[in-house]
Amino acid sequence: MFQRNPNKAYAVPDLIRVWGPAAAWATVLYIISTLSGFGGVTSFPFADKLAHLVLYAVLGATLAWGWARSPRVLSHALVLVAGAVYGVTDEWHQMHVPGRTPEMADWVADVAGLLIGYWMMLRVVRRASGNLEVEEAM
Repeated sequence: MFQRNPNKAYAVPDLIRVWGPAAAWATVLYIISTLSGFGGVTSFPFADKLAHLVLYAVLGATLAWGWARSPRVLSHALVLVAGAVYGVTDEWHQMHVPGRTPEMADWVADVAGLLIGYWMMLRVVRRASGNLEVEEAM
């Protein structure tokens, strides 16, 4: 595993390797959020909330991947707050997309998914690497 150093600067390839998956998935979420009427058809009650939960679980997993591979010491809270703020901006963005409406319940589902995905990926990373630092953080 990487040695963590709070003063280490990122080289661009490291930055892409560490945080690229999260940035790519955030881009996918933005594109999905841009689709007019994308969330309007549901096959069962709360299907849209389940979709938010699953999509943001992937974001949470990619953020945990970045946290685990970051050469810098970052707090879990900082990474998770960044994901939650992204969820807020996603809901704000939907105010400007015809056929989409922002909802607090969607954001709650986003944050729940974010936490679930983050926790699950930290478990995977810990088991795969035997990294005690990740284990202690959970």
